[in-house]
Amino acid sequence: MRWGTILLALGTVLAALLAVALGVVLALRLQEPSDRPVLDPRVQLTVTPIPTLPPLDVTPVLSGTPTPAAASTPVATPLPVAAGQGDNPAHAAIGSVVLVRTPTGQGTGFAWASRGDALVLVTAAHVVEDNQRVLIIAPDGVAHPAEVLLRDPVVDIALLEVNDGLSLKPLARGDSRQLVPGDPLYVVGFALGTELLGDPTVTRGVLSGRRVVGGVEYLQTDAAMNPGNSGGPVLDGEGRVVGVAIAAIRNVEGIPMEGLNFAVTVEELMSVAES
Repeated sequence: MRWGTILLALGTVLAALLAVALGVVLALRLQEPSDRPVLDPRVQLTVTPIPTLPPLDVTPVLSGTPTPAAASTPVATPLPVAAGQGDNPAHAAIGSVVLVRTPTGQGTGFAWASRGDALVLVTAAHVVEDNQRVLIIAPDGVAHPAEVLLRDPVVDIALLEVNDGLSLKPLARGDSRQLVPGDPLYVVGFALGTELLGDPTVTRGVLSGRRVVGGVEYLQTDAAMNPGNSGGPVLDGEGRVVGVAIAAIRNVEGIPMEGLNFAVTVEELMSVAES
């Protein structure tokens, strides 16, 4: 009888100890960081240099000693822009969109403001990276050296300045907060960089939603964005800039995603440009 009591007591103690151990393990697991990925839209859309491109010597421009030929020799042959047909909000914007080329990649930019004889352009901060000088390919195919005036990696916006007489019409500014889901949006940019020759690519979609990631406001759209689109304008139905193409979500845990593209709002851009 006494042995039975002892065994019962030992069983009770062991069960209690096991429960405590399990509780500790569960508590520790709850404190561990989750392995699930955070849905951060900063899947950058900058296209890296394409090996099949013909070599381009931009060293004199990027080193700060531009030659007259560097600012006047076409580096790409533009295609003629057709006359606008009907109500096409993106048509007028094409003439203000440029290719941004650095030693490590290519993206898109657009005319933002004129300051005397200088032209200020907008692109994405991750397009220019840490470069202080980049090369702008204007709509006529001519290369122009540009200084990086400002780079904000949080909002992912950079401002460039061209001082060699490049004259492009700054795009009109819209109000992204007046948009509602379902309103049309247009994305203009050099998808695949110079792999696709000619004018920028234009894609159309709608405002899918508004997102805030890391305190930064984004417009979510199903208008296609591809490598090379980073830094390009996102336009409303009136052809006004309401955002800057930044990123896309391609897959989550191996599951392919479609139509999850993101643009920093024009209000975020203005907070950087006018600070």
